[in-house]
Amino acid sequence: MRIIVSKSEQETYKEADEFLKSLPKDKNLICLFGDLGSGKTVFVKGLADSLGIGDYSVKSPTYTFIREYPHQKGTLFHIDLYRLDEPDEILFRQIEELYPKKGALIVIEWADKMKDNLPENRVDICFEYVDKKTRKITIF
Repeated sequence: MRIIVSKSEQETYKEADEFLKSLPKDKNLICLFGDLGSGKTVFVKGLADSLGIGDYSVKSPTYTFIREYPHQKGTLFHIDLYRLDEPDEILFRQIEELYPKKGALIVIEWADKMKDNLPENRVDICFEYVDKKTRKITIF
Protein backbone atom coordinates (compact mmCIF):
# COMPACT_ATOMS: atom_id res chain seq x y z
CA MET A 1 0.00 0.00 0.00
CA ARG A 2 1.19 3.49 -0.88
CA ILE A 3 -0.42 6.74 0.31
CA ILE A 4 0.00 9.97 -1.65
CA VAL A 5 -1.22 13.43 -0.72
CA SER A 6 -1.68 15.58 -3.82
CA LYS A 7 -2.12 19.32 -3.45
CA SER A 8 -2.88 20.11 -7.10
CA GLU A 9 -3.95 18.62 -10.41
CA GLN A 10 -0.34 18.92 -11.58
CA GLU A 11 0.82 16.79 -8.63
CA THR A 12 -1.87 14.21 -9.43
CA TYR A 13 -0.61 14.11 -13.04
CA LYS A 14 2.93 13.56 -11.76
CA GLU A 15 1.77 10.79 -9.43
CA ALA A 16 -0.10 9.12 -12.31
CA ASP A 17 3.11 9.19 -14.35
CA GLU A 18 5.13 7.69 -11.47
CA PHE A 19 2.44 5.06 -10.91
CA LEU A 20 2.48 4.06 -14.59
CA LYS A 21 6.28 3.71 -14.55
CA SER A 22 6.08 1.34 -11.58
CA LEU A 23 3.03 -0.64 -12.76
CA PRO A 24 3.94 -4.35 -12.96
CA LYS A 25 3.79 -5.73 -16.50
CA ASP A 26 1.23 -8.36 -15.48
CA LYS A 27 -1.26 -5.72 -14.27
CA ASN A 28 -3.38 -3.97 -16.88
CA LEU A 29 -6.52 -3.32 -14.84
CA ILE A 30 -6.71 -0.28 -12.59
CA CYS A 31 -9.83 0.15 -10.46
CA LEU A 32 -10.58 3.62 -9.14
CA PHE A 33 -12.75 4.23 -6.09
CA GLY A 34 -13.86 7.52 -4.53
CA ASP A 35 -16.58 10.13 -4.36
CA LEU A 36 -17.41 12.72 -7.02
CA GLY A 37 -14.66 15.32 -7.31
CA SER A 38 -12.06 13.20 -5.54
CA GLY A 39 -9.61 13.17 -8.46
CA LYS A 40 -10.30 9.96 -10.38
CA THR A 41 -10.67 11.56 -13.82
CA VAL A 42 -7.69 13.86 -13.20
CA PHE A 43 -5.60 10.76 -12.48
CA VAL A 44 -6.79 9.15 -15.73
CA LYS A 45 -5.83 12.31 -17.61
CA GLY A 46 -2.38 12.04 -16.03
CA LEU A 47 -2.09 8.44 -17.19
CA ALA A 48 -3.15 9.46 -20.70
CA ASP A 49 -0.63 12.28 -20.73
CA SER A 50 2.12 9.83 -19.71
CA LEU A 51 1.13 7.54 -22.56
CA GLY A 52 1.42 10.42 -25.04
CA ILE A 53 -2.32 10.68 -25.59
CA GLY A 54 -2.65 14.22 -24.33
CA ASP A 55 -5.00 15.07 -21.51
CA TYR A 56 -7.00 17.50 -23.67
CA SER A 57 -8.64 14.57 -25.48
CA VAL A 58 -9.61 12.63 -22.34
CA LYS A 59 -13.19 13.13 -21.24
CA SER A 60 -15.12 11.19 -18.67
CA PRO A 61 -17.07 8.49 -20.52
CA THR A 62 -20.06 8.91 -18.20
CA TYR A 63 -22.61 8.74 -21.02
CA THR A 64 -20.89 6.12 -23.16
CA PHE A 65 -19.34 3.97 -20.38
CA ILE A 66 -16.17 3.19 -22.39
CA ARG A 67 -13.77 5.40 -24.34
CA GLU A 68 -10.76 4.12 -26.24
CA TYR A 69 -7.54 6.09 -26.64
CA PRO A 70 -4.94 4.46 -28.91
CA HIS A 71 -1.29 5.27 -28.21
CA GLN A 72 2.12 4.00 -29.34
CA LYS A 73 2.18 0.98 -27.03
CA GLY A 74 -1.48 -0.05 -27.21
CA THR A 75 -4.84 1.31 -26.09
CA LEU A 76 -6.07 3.03 -22.95
CA PHE A 77 -9.64 1.98 -22.16
CA HIS A 78 -11.27 4.53 -19.86
CA ILE A 79 -14.44 3.16 -18.29
CA ASP A 80 -16.82 5.15 -16.06
CA LEU A 81 -19.62 3.28 -14.31
CA TYR A 82 -21.08 6.28 -12.45
CA ARG A 83 -24.44 6.10 -14.24
CA LEU A 84 -24.78 2.35 -13.79
CA ASP A 85 -27.69 1.85 -11.39
CA GLU A 86 -27.70 -1.95 -11.37
CA PRO A 87 -25.37 -4.67 -12.62
CA ASP A 88 -25.27 -5.01 -16.40
CA GLU A 89 -23.98 -8.43 -17.44
CA ILE A 90 -23.56 -7.44 -21.10
CA LEU A 91 -21.43 -4.42 -20.18
CA PHE A 92 -19.44 -6.48 -17.68
CA ARG A 93 -18.73 -9.13 -20.34
CA GLN A 94 -17.66 -6.43 -22.77
CA ILE A 95 -15.22 -5.09 -20.15
CA GLU A 96 -13.95 -8.60 -19.32
CA GLU A 97 -13.12 -9.13 -23.01
CA LEU A 98 -10.66 -6.22 -22.77
CA TYR A 99 -8.47 -7.82 -20.05
CA PRO A 100 -6.46 -10.15 -22.31
CA LYS A 101 -5.99 -7.63 -25.15
CA LYS A 102 -2.33 -7.06 -25.93
CA GLY A 103 -1.28 -3.52 -25.01
CA ALA A 104 -4.54 -2.76 -23.20
CA LEU A 105 -4.54 -0.59 -20.10
CA ILE A 106 -8.03 -0.64 -18.57
CA VAL A 107 -9.01 2.01 -16.04
CA ILE A 108 -12.42 1.75 -14.38
CA GLU A 109 -13.90 4.67 -12.45
CA TRP A 110 -16.58 3.71 -9.93
CA ALA A 111 -15.25 0.14 -10.03
CA ASP A 112 -17.24 -0.65 -6.88
CA LYS A 113 -20.28 -1.01 -9.17
CA MET A 114 -18.58 -4.11 -10.64
CA LYS A 115 -17.38 -5.43 -7.28
CA ASP A 116 -18.40 -9.06 -7.79
CA ASN A 117 -17.15 -9.16 -11.38
CA LEU A 118 -13.61 -7.82 -10.90
CA PRO A 119 -10.65 -10.17 -11.29
CA GLU A 120 -8.10 -10.43 -8.50
CA ASN A 121 -5.20 -9.43 -10.76
CA ARG A 122 -5.73 -5.68 -10.57
CA VAL A 123 -4.57 -2.51 -8.85
CA ASP A 124 -7.06 -0.65 -6.65
CA ILE A 125 -6.70 3.08 -6.06
CA CYS A 126 -8.87 4.98 -3.58
CA PHE A 127 -9.31 8.74 -3.84
CA GLU A 128 -10.40 10.96 -0.97
CA TYR A 129 -11.36 14.62 -1.10
CA VAL A 130 -9.46 16.42 1.67
CA ASP A 131 -10.11 20.06 0.74
CA LYS A 132 -10.53 22.22 -2.36
CA LYS A 133 -7.05 21.40 -3.69
CA THR A 134 -5.90 18.39 -1.67
CA ARG A 135 -6.59 14.74 -2.37
CA LYS A 136 -5.46 11.61 -0.57
CA ILE A 137 -4.67 8.79 -2.99
CA THR A 138 -4.15 5.28 -1.65
CA ILE A 139 -2.75 2.62 -3.98
CA PHE A 140 -3.23 -1.05 -3.06
